[in-house]
Amino acid sequence: MSFLRRAAREPLAHFLLIGGLLFGGLTLVKSLQRPSVTLSAQDLNQLAQYWEIQMQRPPNRVELQGIIRDRIDEELMAREALRLGLDRGDMIIRRRLAQKMAFATDDVAQAAEPSDQSLRSYYAKTAERYAAPARVAFQQVFFSGDRPHGGAEKAAAQALERAEEDQREPQGDPFLFPLAYDDVGLQDLLRDYGQAFVKTLQTAPLGTWTGPVLSPYGWHIVKVSARHAPAAISFDQVRDQVRDAYLAEQRSQANAAFLRDLRKRYRVIVAGVPDS
Repeated sequence: MSFLRRAAREPLAHFLLIGGLLFGGLTLVKSLQRPSVTLSAQDLNQLAQYWEIQMQRPPNRVELQGIIRDRIDEELMAREALRLGLDRGDMIIRRRLAQKMAFATDDVAQAAEPSDQSLRSYYAKTAERYAAPARVAFQQVFFSGDRPHGGAEKAAAQALERAEEDQREPQGDPFLFPLAYDDVGLQDLLRDYGQAFVKTLQTAPLGTWTGPVLSPYGWHIVKVSARHAPAAISFDQVRDQVRDAYLAEQRSQANAAFLRDLRKRYRVIVAGVPDS
């Protein structure tokens, strides 16, 4: 007992005691300050649902423990990778983060439900988007691009010349598409024949053989018998489409404003380009 009394009076003992208390306190504070990984009940339900979708059955207790362990390990590895800066200079990670940020701003930029008056005004400015496509009726004679030495274009020009002189129906090669269309949308023809072909149908005089005009398949001469201008569609018929387009434009404008604000918060330096 006398030894303990003497030790208690020693400065070294005081120092060791105070140091031990400080060390213990710092250890406790540090443990409380450690970043935490939290999985909520919603997170657990979501993990179990993903498993069930993939495996077509709910996970059992052991499997659920493995799912939770893997999810925690993934979070810990991701956080450590970020701490070490492993995301820097990785184009794929940067692009993925930018995409996630874009999705997040989309969520933030959810526009209020537009009024009927707003939609009608928007429709009035964009009515051409909802018009029924222009349509055309025509005949065609086809000359296969498989003919050697540019023979298809030459044969088409000769057939056109004979048709103008003799007023007889020209003859060509067999073709996989119809040789006559009674009423077809120009957009459908654009997909099948290309821009040059459709432009000829839009500008050719009615009732006259015209050409030669090139398509991906060869050369053609065409005779347009009728053209029908785009038909207007009423607002009530396309109200849902107008609403979707209106909201999409509002989100786009909100995202653009968000990016403008972001640019103001950063100094952008590009090699060879003045600071912006």
